[in-house]
Amino acid sequence: MHCLVVEDQQILLDLLATIVDAFSEISTVSKATSCAQAVAINKDIPVDLAILDLHLPDGDGSELGQHLVQSNPSIQLIVLTGAPEDFQSSRELRESIHALIDKRDSFDALHHSLSRILQPAHQSLTPRQSEIFDLIGAGKSTKEIARMLNSATSTIESHRKAIAQALKLSGAELIREASLTRQITPRP
Repeated sequence: MHCLVVEDQQILLDLLATIVDAFSEISTVSKATSCAQAVAINKDIPVDLAILDLHLPDGDGSELGQHLVQSNPSIQLIVLTGAPEDFQSSRELRESIHALIDKRDSFDALHHSLSRILQPAHQSLTPRQSEIFDLIGAGKSTKEIARMLNSATSTIESHRKAIAQALKLSGAELIREASLTRQITPRP
């Protein structure tokens, strides 16, 4: 899946792109600071998901969204704005918008929206597998996890294999994915 992040503030653009890139379902992330850059990127590589700022130096994010929807009707949009209560859009654009995010809450809200849209593979794990996956992400060894969960080491090894198989990952990839997921998943 190709994601385009359009934001004129470079620091916010880089942070948003980093969050998006942490999702394994995203194969490529492109960044643009203007409408013109975004249109050029979309011509080169069709965009499946776009995160759009509404106020850009060379145009309106809503108009850019409309252009992206016309070139790819199945695109999914997430709109970033400092004033969500004032946002208005056409019916056609509204059907492609999956989230309207207040920039003041952008990181947690973006993560939640992406999780809903992309439905990361780790969300399909059983509750026990999710608990073990989280502990793997925290850097715990199989023996430590077994002690913490009052289980046999062989049981935890079986769970690790099942998790790796469900996520289609090798052992090392499982550790990396669990660690990344733990970093980007908001904690209660």
